[in-house]
Formats: sequence, structure tokens, C-alpha cells
Amino acid sequence: MTTTPASASPPRKLALLGGDLRQMITARSLAAEGYEVAVYAMDTYAGEWGSVTRASDLQSAVGGADLIVLPLPVTQDDERLHCPLTRHTVLLRDVFDALTPGQRVVGGKVGAHVRSLAEARGITITDYLQREELAVANAVPTAEGALAIAMAEVPYTIHGARCLILGYGRVAKALAKTLSAVGAVVTVAARKPQDLAWIDANGQIPMSFSALTGGDAPLAFDIVFNTVPEQIIGADLLSRLPDDVLLLDLASAPGGFDHDWAKSHGYHVVWALSLPGKTAPVTAGRIIGETIRQMLNEERGNP
Repeated sequence: MTTTPASASPPRKLALLGGDLRQMITARSLAAEGYEVAVYAMDTYAGEWGSVTRASDLQSAVGGADLIVLPLPVTQDDERLHCPLTRHTVLLRDVFDALTPGQRVVGGKVGAHVRSLAEARGITITDYLQREELAVANAVPTAEGALAIAMAEVPYTIHGARCLILGYGRVAKALAKTLSAVGAVVTVAARKPQDLAWIDANGQIPMSFSALTGGDAPLAFDIVFNTVPEQIIGADLLSRLPDDVLLLDLASAPGGFDHDWAKSHGYHVVWALSLPGKTAPVTAGRIIGETIRQMLNEERGNP
């Protein structure tokens, strides 16, 4: 159940800058809760606006805003705001120059450069992607997105497919459950003994990373899903996989596979970045909106 701002307090102004469809869904969900919401750098969006205000310039968007919401990710090059719903370039330095010291900013996947730009101007920035409730809620649509991509990329059913998942974090847990539900034969590689015990208890096949990477025997998997955000699978292990294996990387850069080696040797590699934003943007936007509402409630002393 969502929480409507208390009637005793006037609606707070929120400014949402840039972003993709997720950001617009977030804006609409917050506006529906009674917040005054202005957006900027979303001018090519052709859907319903609801009670969201479309700001004509950056200053009018952020002026008087209690909270500025930057997109997920905030930037892809440390120079420009990520804003695919506009034809214009919005520089990060211009965004932070338009703010006043003390204004609060939140964004997704906030890097060191973005944080330094904010801090240099006396602005507090928080990464909502680090919120546990968002990470957990995002795991399910991410797993569904991974399944959808796998189904589109292979010429056989996932039912009966031999799947290997690398890692056992939130996304891997949801993915293991999702793949098992459609009848895949699921092996999960993890490091911690307690994770291996849970994998076994949940009906999947546990495999330690040391067992996976040790030896030189062929590995009989049809699809390998990586969820570990570091390169852990190099040429030695890739060469032990079947030639027609699908390598589906769900991790952010640098990814878990040696992508250059795999592609140069003819392996089928899909780097599925920005899930669930690409496959379930409406759900992802609602999750972000709910997380921001919770952050605002906490700030006001409400659980």
C-alpha cells in the first residue's frame, strides 16, 4: 500500500531530470500521490503526463525543489546526464550548477565523479540503487527479463536446458527460482558454504567456484548467466564450454566474462545491461517511485 503525503503538510516539490521511461513512470506515480512534480529533459516522451509539469528549462525545474531525482544511471560517460527522452545534451556540471547548497539529490548508480561534483557545491547526493528494498524488488523483474532474453536467443525451450548461474546474490536467487519454475536444470556456482547449502535446499545443484574453475574437463551447459560484477570467467573456463553455449551477462561493467575473447572465438554473448529497465520499465519505475516515497517518509519521521 502506498503512502499519501500528510494533508497537514503542503505537497513537496520534486524535480525529476532526464532518464528513460522508468523516470517518467516514477514522476507520474509520485504526482499521483499528491507531490508537485516537475520534469526536465523528457520532451520526446509521447505518453500520458498525468499531473506532471513539463519544465521548459533546467532552472525552472529545480527551483524551489525539496528533492531532485536523477536517473538510473545518472550518467554513462561522467560528462552528460543520461537523458534518452530528449534530443538535447544536458551536462552534469550544468545540472549541479543550477542547484543551491543544501538541496538534496538522489540518483541511481552514483559514481565517484558525480559525487564529487555534488560535494564541491555543498549538495548531498544519495544513491537510491543502494537501498535494500529497491534491490530486492528489482531482482524479480530482472530475473524475468533475463529469462525473456534467453528464450529469444536460443532455438530450444528453457524447460530441460542446462543452466549455470554464476553468483548467489539477490538477482541470482530470483533467477534460480524463475528458471527452476519453467523446468530448467539449474546449477548455481557460489563461494560461501552457506550459499551452497541454500542452493541445495532450494532444489538447485550447488557448485563451488573452486570446483568450477579447477580442472580441464568439459562443462556441459547450454546457458551461462553471470550476476557477478567482476571478470571471473576467462579464456580457460570459456574454452571448456560448448561452442553453441549462450553467455548471458547480467552484471555491470566490466561484466563477468572475458567478452573480447569470447566474441573473437565465436561464442554467443549477450550483455543484458539495464535490466529491468529495458524489459519491464513500468514495474521498474514504480519500484523507484516507491523507494523515493519511503525515503521521504523516513525523512519526515514516518516508518
